[in-house]
Amino acid sequence: MLNLGSVKVPLCDGMSRRSFLQAGAAGLTGLSLPHLMHQQAAGAVNGSAKIKNCITIFLVGSPGHLDTWDMKPDAPAEVRGKYSPIATDVTGVRICEHFPLMSRMMKKVALIRSLHHRTGATHENGQRWMMTGHEFNADNIKPHSGSVISRVFGSRGDLPANVILPGPIGNTGAGPLHGQTAGHLGSGHEPFFLNSDPARPDFKVADLEVPVKDSKFRLDARKKLLDQIDEMQRRTETGSTQSHDSAYERAFRLLTSPKAKKAFDLNDEKDTLRDRYGRNTFGQSCLMARRLIESGVRYVTVNHFDTVFNLTCWDMHADGGGLNNTYLDYERHLCPQFDWAFTALIEDLEQRGLLQDTVVAVLSEFGRTPRLNPRGGRDHYPAAWTNFLVGGNIKGGQVIGSTDKIGSRPNDSPVEPPQILASIYHGMGIDLDNTMMPGPGSRPVRLIEAEPIKKLFS
Repeated sequence: MLNLGSVKVPLCDGMSRRSFLQAGAAGLTGLSLPHLMHQQAAGAVNGSAKIKNCITIFLVGSPGHLDTWDMKPDAPAEVRGKYSPIATDVTGVRICEHFPLMSRMMKKVALIRSLHHRTGATHENGQRWMMTGHEFNADNIKPHSGSVISRVFGSRGDLPANVILPGPIGNTGAGPLHGQTAGHLGSGHEPFFLNSDPARPDFKVADLEVPVKDSKFRLDARKKLLDQIDEMQRRTETGSTQSHDSAYERAFRLLTSPKAKKAFDLNDEKDTLRDRYGRNTFGQSCLMARRLIESGVRYVTVNHFDTVFNLTCWDMHADGGGLNNTYLDYERHLCPQFDWAFTALIEDLEQRGLLQDTVVAVLSEFGRTPRLNPRGGRDHYPAAWTNFLVGGNIKGGQVIGSTDKIGSRPNDSPVEPPQILASIYHGMGIDLDNTMMPGPGSRPVRLIEAEPIKKLFS
């Protein structure tokens, strides 16, 4: 039995590929925003799954694995770099000295040290892999993982299912395809972008502010007009009974929902907690991610930076120009900022009882070259890197995979990017073998061509 969203299609009794596609297209036409109970009834989602929510922290620019979570202290100086490893609360697991807070909670963390891909060393290649689980081009854009979760589970109340903080990834050097759109899943599953800096004293969510000139009467009148237009469009679409959840409908719900506005209001938090996360864009975005999960958002992505040019970020080329990040930037800014915000988020989720059903995935595009370049930096390197997960029934205190003695390639248990997203989907209870999604032209497609990493789960 195959699940097309919430519609069951039998695949036995000699059903041909053509009849399967016809049945799939017919079934998908009638789907509205799916709700968890419908998915459970169809067998697409395991309702007893421990993981209900996901927060993805995406380290745009990508830290060097040899300088952070896969150190090689016995390698030559041009390989091991400038930092030393420190012990953690897990015997035998050592990480960079500039993550002292994280070192005390490694019992919760599952490190994956054998990530790799082979399709090019641009930031965008890695972003597409890690955001969608696919490589693609402009003619076949794949949906962001949060959009997939939105399509499978639907939203809870007025808040969108999928939010990206503080805004979308911008220019990282090789085009606009970063993997942070809904693709063929449609506007109803597009991520909601905050497009504001939550660390600013005058922070406001622009999309949630109703202009003063727009009274409630005018707002209601506008909604009725939009509903009429939408109804006319539905009548002209031959054979379509699909319920629309367009971008404007979602925006209107946000505009008129006190709960939605409250979820984005960091002024409700104590100053001591805001300080604990760090009074910077990344720290306050991580705090907002916790607030959104607590308020019912299913999938939140925090982009640590939106570009790699002319700012302090993880892209450590040390080129003396627009990509002039160095070890000093890691030591003074990047590692401490991450260490504070990440550990604050895990502690906060745990204290509120949210970590048991929320997975936090720290992802990046690739690793960095095993040997330092002539300027003392490291360049792009997709052949090996480290990412990690925490929360839900993820088995912490373990290291999956390893790299060779200079961190140049996986030594064992090689992991490819789609397996990370397959693991998240699996952890959230999605049946990867039997659940498909509407693809381009409403053709059913598999969520992801990968199997979950079984070692991750306890």
